[in-house]
Amino acid sequence: MEGIASGNVLVMLPLRIVETDRPEFDEPVVELWRDDEFVGMVFWDGEESIVQIYPGGAGDVHDIEIGDLLRVLDLAARIVTPLDQQPDDDGGEYLQAFNEGVPDGEWDEEDPATSALTAEFDSSVVFRAEDGEGFFNRDTALEIVERCEQLGLAVIEVDGFDLEGAVLIPRAELGLVISAPGDIGWGVRAAAANAQVRSALEAWPSRPSLVAALLIQQSDGESFVA
Repeated sequence: MEGIASGNVLVMLPLRIVETDRPEFDEPVVELWRDDEFVGMVFWDGEESIVQIYPGGAGDVHDIEIGDLLRVLDLAARIVTPLDQQPDDDGGEYLQAFNEGVPDGEWDEEDPATSALTAEFDSSVVFRAEDGEGFFNRDTALEIVERCEQLGLAVIEVDGFDLEGAVLIPRAELGLVISAPGDIGWGVRAAAANAQVRSALEAWPSRPSLVAALLIQQSDGESFVA
């Protein structure tokens, strides 16, 4: 059984994915890792996506939280699936529903998903700089990542700071910038970016002074700070 013991509770380490190219596969292969241990891989066999789970280093079974496994497998399947067989998951259905009943022209100046996100989290900001950039505690930042997934947005950069009074102290080791190839669908790119940012935030230290600044990208390529 794998995880970190905390009292009588076993806290499971989250899975992370690593996209690789292997000569024996035409499509990318996604490796599944927990910390520094290889768990398995997902690949396209010509007709469908396949997952292989390997035993632990000592031959033990892998205990994996179901929600984490489903999240990672959904993302991995979208990465390995060829473009011509990708589902239409670019957030269009959400935006169509979001716009129902909205007067024509109301969203001409701002993406409706962006408007929804900023309106929802504006009051949760811990500190806002003079230029308008917001800083959020880790739990709120994770909620923003989850909401971005629902809205068809992608968190493409996260920077960590310690907030001491009104002074922000940069923590470069906690920063993450996502760089994804432009030749894959927006839904896959957004999901991959959000998954990487979520994993990074979950690994942050738990001290209350830590805050996060987030750069978010829309499906049209425009980006904004939370």
